[in-house]
Parts: sequence; structure tokens; C-alpha cells
Amino acid sequence: MKIPFTLRMALAAWLSLGVAALGWAKEPAPLPRRIISMAPNLTQIVYDIGAQDLLVGVTDFCKFPPAARQKEKVGGWIDPNYEKIVSLKPDLVLALKFHGKAVDNLKVLKVPVLVLDCQTIEDVLAAYDLLGRTLGREKDAERAKDRLQKRLEAVKRRAAGREPISVLFVVDRNPGSLQQIYGVGPRNFVDELIGWAGGRNILSDAPVVYPLVSKEQMIKRDPEVIVNALAEAHLKSGGVEDETRVWDTLPVLKAVREHRVYCFTNEDYLIPGPTMANLAEYLCDIFEKARQK
Repeated sequence: MKIPFTLRMALAAWLSLGVAALGWAKEPAPLPRRIISMAPNLTQIVYDIGAQDLLVGVTDFCKFPPAARQKEKVGGWIDPNYEKIVSLKPDLVLALKFHGKAVDNLKVLKVPVLVLDCQTIEDVLAAYDLLGRTLGREKDAERAKDRLQKRLEAVKRRAAGREPISVLFVVDRNPGSLQQIYGVGPRNFVDELIGWAGGRNILSDAPVVYPLVSKEQMIKRDPEVIVNALAEAHLKSGGVEDETRVWDTLPVLKAVREHRVYCFTNEDYLIPGPTMANLAEYLCDIFEKARQK
């Protein structure tokens, strides 16, 4: 049976009223206009997708890109200044899963929070998508994510077919000594980048993400390459050169004997955001140098 045009219109109008009455048709939530970033990597991504105009506050540790240093500061990662955060009147705070208690405190203060997870490369790429949608910058986020993926894929292509080289990646130790050495374990973006760049992480079977490493473990696994990230604030007058020479006290390691210890202070390399592509390229370069020695 053919339904008359006027009846079809009446039915459509009735259905739309019914849907609205049931609460199914809702106005889209307004886009955030004032955001605070509680982590350096989230700050990086916000800048990378061109949404820095929305940033009204960042942590004391948000230094990249340099323009982020000019934003209002809201304290540290685990000790944020709640009074400052509230005073900035954000309509969204960006946080990471590990912020835990801080997220709970912000919710008590009725501050809207978006919690992200950025431990792996896949997590970081997913954060681009989520932030793009949340901040109304989907196209920009898509382009920025594509740039990052292309750089990472280029590293994988460079390293393809190479014999994997065993690597110890150190993220922290007592300055001036080989004490309290923390290395890169599994389930994180640095571990993944080591593999993508042509390395084999000797701590990939560790029970925790960043394990404490003993000298006995290092001797047993005998890495061909040691990569040592150094905090610039911890360097003494001798700088990177002195910290590299500290490894000479352990000549039993192949990496030390064959001069394959690489120390660097580029702290942005260790941020799971756009600058992690710099770390991938750096690792690919030094692994290639190590193979040639």
C-alpha cells in the first residue's frame, strides 16, 4: 500500500518528537575550549595536532616543543597544584592512567578529566585519534599521526633484513657510577622501537616494564650495544663524556670492550609522542655503526 506524502511527513515528525522525548536525540557536547595537559607527551601531541591554542596550562616538565614552556604551570606529574588548576577554569584536563590519585582528586573537584594510556606505540597512535575527535581537530590529528607513522615505518624499512644486535637500554642510574641501573623491559614504546630499529632488547623478558639491573645480569647477557639515556640535570662538569667513561669500569662486557656504549641527553627522545620518531632514527643509526665496528 502506498502511504500518502502528507502521512509520511506526519509520521516522520511524530517519530522525531518521540525520539527526542525518550532522550535519544541529544545536542552534541560542546568542544573543549580551555584544556590542561598533565603529561609532557600529551602536551607534545596537542601541539602536533595544532590545538595548542586551547592549552591554558601544562606541567613543570612539559618542555617540548619549547613554546610549551611559556604556558601556565600546574605543578608536577604526581603533585599537581590543584588550586592553580581550578583557577584556570579548564573544561577538560588531559591525564594518563598512572595519574590515578590525581585523577580521583580532580573528579572530586568537579574538573572534567580525559584519561589516556600511552605506553606502547599503538597507544600513542590511538591517542592522536582520540584527542583529534575530542578537541575537534580530527583532520589535523590524522595528518600528524600519518607523519609520525611514516617516519617510524621508514626506520623499520632501513632495519629490515639486518641481523638483530643485542641491546641494553638504560633509562636511569646513579650519576658517576654503575649503581641503581634501571633498564628498559617489555610492554613499552622504547622496547618496541629497539626491535623496529634492528635491535634485540636483552631485558624483553623482564617481569616489570623498567627493571632494576644487576651487574651479574649484564655480564650474563653480555649486550653488544649499551644505550644510556642521561638526565641533563644530573650531569657533572665532565658531561656526557665522563658518564660514558663510567662504563669502562666493566670491561668484561662486549659493548664496553668494543666501544659500543652510546650515551645521550635528548630527554624528548623518551617521551611517547611525536619525538619518539627521533629515538627510532637515533637507534637505527647507532645500531648500524655498531655493526660496522
